[in-house]
Amino acid sequence: MDGIVADPALLLALNASGAGCVGLALQRVQRRPQRSLAWAGTLGAFVLAAQAINVPVGPGVSAHVIGSGLLTLVLGPALSILALACVLMIQALLLGDGGISMLGANVINIAVLPAIAMHLARRCLGPKAGATAVVGTVLGSVLGALSLAWMLAYGAGAPWRVTCLWLVGVQGVAGLVEGVLTLIALGHLARRAPGLLDPDQARLPTLDDAIEAPVPRPGLRWTALGLGLLLAWVPFASGSPDALEVVVQRLQDAP
Repeated sequence: MDGIVADPALLLALNASGAGCVGLALQRVQRRPQRSLAWAGTLGAFVLAAQAINVPVGPGVSAHVIGSGLLTLVLGPALSILALACVLMIQALLLGDGGISMLGANVINIAVLPAIAMHLARRCLGPKAGATAVVGTVLGSVLGALSLAWMLAYGAGAPWRVTCLWLVGVQGVAGLVEGVLTLIALGHLARRAPGLLDPDQARLPTLDDAIEAPVPRPGLRWTALGLGLLLAWVPFASGSPDALEVVVQRLQDAP
């Protein structure tokens, strides 16, 4: 949020770095077809809605999904960074969630570092899609948390031990859960529209893949409806503060 980092030089460097990463990503996707960009907007809207829900990950603390792992595996790192940057802009400008002066820092922590982590995991693990989804998502969450912990320690005078304990620990657990959810989502896409999972191939993903996907059997529709009603009834959403809010509250309460 605004005001959490008071050092003007650090704020300028973070925003310049975030803007530079977005500029590089824009250059990489200039030749992508319009339908590929529409698919990115669809997934970005899904991530915007998913990030609005805080899920409990421990006593008195919650977290929300980042979505970068799924977007990077489906769209590629450059388009994933742009989609998440748009999500962060909407949250900051229209919803009051996240500071405008910290937009560049949020882009680095939530869009750039997790996308790079997933891209590296994919390069290293190759065809092991399950391991890539989980390892890349966890690594991205931890890297983003470490970056935020450093920003708080350097720019806000927060104790490194407190920021690492809460931010890295909570985001590590949240990243593991999100990695499993990403794996489930990828399995669904692999069955219905496998072309959407191969952004590095010559044929770029398009909405035609999803439109031409086979229609599920009626029995599966009723099963999906039942699971949806069950998930809607179970109180997954949490009113507990997230890890960053816990750290800020501890700093305010410190003598």
